[in-house]
Amino acid sequence: MNKYQFSCILLICLWQSFTASAQSQFMTSSENNYAEALFYPLKVGSVEISMPDSTWQNIIRHAHEKKYHVCSVVINGERFDNVGIRTKGASSLDDVTNMKSDRYSFRLKLNKYRKGQKYHGMTKLLLNNNIWDATQMKDAIVYDMCRFIGLPASLTNYARITVNGKLHGCYLMVEAVDKHFCQRNYPGENTNIYKPYHNLAYRGEDLKQYNEISNFAKVRGDEASMQRVVTALKSVDEGKDIEKHVDIEAVMKYMALQTMAVNFDCMTGKNTQNYYLREADGKISLIPWDYNLAWGGYPDDEGDFEGFDDFDPEKWKTWFDSLSQEQRDSVMKSFSQQWSDMPMGDMGGDEEYNKEAAKKIVNFPIDTPFSCKLSKRTFFMNLLANETYKARYYHYLYVLCNEYIKGGALQKAFSTIDKEIGTFVGTEPNAFYSNKRFHKAMQTFDALLQKRSASVLGQMNGTIPSTWEAQKAHPQQLIPTDDINIQDLGGLMVMEKRE
Repeated sequence: MNKYQFSCILLICLWQSFTASAQSQFMTSSENNYAEALFYPLKVGSVEISMPDSTWQNIIRHAHEKKYHVCSVVINGERFDNVGIRTKGASSLDDVTNMKSDRYSFRLKLNKYRKGQKYHGMTKLLLNNNIWDATQMKDAIVYDMCRFIGLPASLTNYARITVNGKLHGCYLMVEAVDKHFCQRNYPGENTNIYKPYHNLAYRGEDLKQYNEISNFAKVRGDEASMQRVVTALKSVDEGKDIEKHVDIEAVMKYMALQTMAVNFDCMTGKNTQNYYLREADGKISLIPWDYNLAWGGYPDDEGDFEGFDDFDPEKWKTWFDSLSQEQRDSVMKSFSQQWSDMPMGDMGGDEEYNKEAAKKIVNFPIDTPFSCKLSKRTFFMNLLANETYKARYYHYLYVLCNEYIKGGALQKAFSTIDKEIGTFVGTEPNAFYSNKRFHKAMQTFDALLQKRSASVLGQMNGTIPSTWEAQKAHPQQLIPTDDINIQDLGGLMVMEKRE
């Protein structure tokens, strides 16, 4: 064998070795079993992020821009290079910045710079910092409730995050609502998914009236799909052929879940965000999203204020982006000044505020389950006016209260989470809440959910008023909540002062 032949054979062997290695990685990546590989209970995940320090500092300095940068990631021992990473969130980005922290939430996109790169069939991974949530588990519990009643929801699990070899925190990994989510939950179905800023009220046939839906397509989404969405909204508005255009079981499950979670940072409150709208073969349904501010984490003002209902953060962002840099700096300086002038815990530190908030959350009325004007929630109120649909809604409320919370599923979820992160969470140098605060929050959370389920069951059997009007007329019939300190759970501007 001459040198030329030897070199050729060596080159072939090296190429075969490289090809086998690459195939092995992409075979692992193409297997659609990320649910088992990453979201397995009682097994804390590991996400090791690495990049040049200059890149990391750039991400931190310009977090609000949410631009992708290149990094390498090792997920549970499997390495991926040329991965896209960016910060995620809305107002929480400014919150972290104002705290002078680097503990942002992140989005990892494995195929951003390398086409076809996946982790066991998954291309996106969300890493939530659980800001404002001392329980560290509101999202996880809500999505567990969803699965208990058969409502598709994102998978979650905890992970130990490192950046350039340094511990960065205990984060909640969350499955993105994307095409992989659809393949897992709706295999073979022709699905379109939107992430709207819309109250789902019918506004006529003109599609321009629904830009707050159509402009935010996340999976497919086109004019034909939007025509079907509008037809569905019209059917609810007119009370005709509803079941032909609305997946009633899915929507009633969603409504029951929303009523139990009392999340004012969505349509339960005065906003029109934090949900996904699914359209498939002419039927619409809703997918739950973002609950770190549920159960009192998002302050809810009493009464209705003109101009505040249906606040649209996207429109605010469009306005903000239209400003000059000097104007933007002025706005942000004003916000920062307001932040610095507000004592830590101001919105949760008032004893009377805490008492009223706890009473409102525990006894939130199931027949008028919105804190805004009911005229702003006609989609849901029209469905509740149908006794058959209302009975399904009540059925799922009963299942969540009697079978999930009181039947042992909630305690199982608590135990699982405590075993996973109970000794770890809150020990990180940049933690928002201490380990002691986490355990206190979990106890208060359990007590609140027990009282919430008791109130809902009482409202269903008629021993507790189930509307705002009736509750105001008969406050003595409500579940007492003087032993619940809502501040224990964390929330906007309710942050523990670290030593």
